[in-house]
Amino acid sequence: MKIGVALSGGKDSSLAAARLVREGHQVVGYHLLLSPERYSAIPPSVQAGKVREIGERLGIEIRFIDGREAFRREVMDAFAAAYRAGETPNPCVLCNRLFKFGLLFETAEAEGCRKLATGHYARTEDGVRPRLLKPIPPCRDETYFLFAIPPGRLDRLLFPLGGIPPEDIRKLSRELLPGFLPPPVSQEACFLSRTGLRRFLEDSLPRPEEPGEIVDVSGTVLGEHPGCHFYTVGQRKGLSSASGKRGPLYVIRVVPESNRVVVGEKSDLRARRFRAVSPNWLSIPPPDDPITAWTKIRYTHPEAESRITPREDGSLEIEFTSPQEAPTPGQAAVFYRHDVLLGGAWIKTVDG
Repeated sequence: MKIGVALSGGKDSSLAAARLVREGHQVVGYHLLLSPERYSAIPPSVQAGKVREIGERLGIEIRFIDGREAFRREVMDAFAAAYRAGETPNPCVLCNRLFKFGLLFETAEAEGCRKLATGHYARTEDGVRPRLLKPIPPCRDETYFLFAIPPGRLDRLLFPLGGIPPEDIRKLSRELLPGFLPPPVSQEACFLSRTGLRRFLEDSLPRPEEPGEIVDVSGTVLGEHPGCHFYTVGQRKGLSSASGKRGPLYVIRVVPESNRVVVGEKSDLRARRFRAVSPNWLSIPPPDDPITAWTKIRYTHPEAESRITPREDGSLEIEFTSPQEAPTPGQAAVFYRHDVLLGGAWIKTVDG
């Protein structure tokens, strides 16, 4: 079978390609050119070099897809706009939908590939409506970042590493890619280094003419800040001018209209309800009535029992059984039932 593989130059996507080659498939590697050099954690030229190395090792064709202009418009501009609106964006989910499972998928399909594979730790299950499942075991579960995949494409996706235990992953890597040294894994958005976020925001968003106010939940002014777009819900850093002897403070809310940052104690971050928009139901049809599911509000946040109620305007109301820490506008809320990812949506407003 002719299979396209999304190759980043990293270990996981390279190992996925190597496994498919060993199984006898005709593999074509596709690498997306997306990130500008100025902000990147890993220089794009280094990533491209690693992709070429994998192509030579495996004896497969490598194709490069230039998506930089669209990436700047669809992901980076949207990223800046979210901060401008007082939200905390999740560009990885958006990039997956628009580029890995959008532009790259369409290119591979147009060139005769029957499936597209990636190195994500996830699984699919065939059926009348294919389902996205957590990997086995779920210790490196990456399904959270995949909730926005167009449902009609799930049956043409492969995740070759999703059913392999971690100890066997290491063994397989030594066997199929001996001596391969991938670039370090990015801990931030793929197009930003640790210092790149502030530089990107400074380049993309105008600094206010005057400092903004840091206020507590009752509205009392505690200090000043250089611009509310440098703050996100749950943040502790950058609040020294307001802390005094009050103990640790956390960002509770960002109000761009007044350039205010609202801070409080950790307990003030907890909320039971929020509204989410633009839902994508991946493994089940869109529900007409309320359903019970386990909701994850950040990649690192544990799932929590919740009731999900569709609203007439197409949004969702999510109510947890118990309050959760820092549901954050701009982040993804992803819904599970056991190992199945049902779907997800974008957190818009938090009701408390």
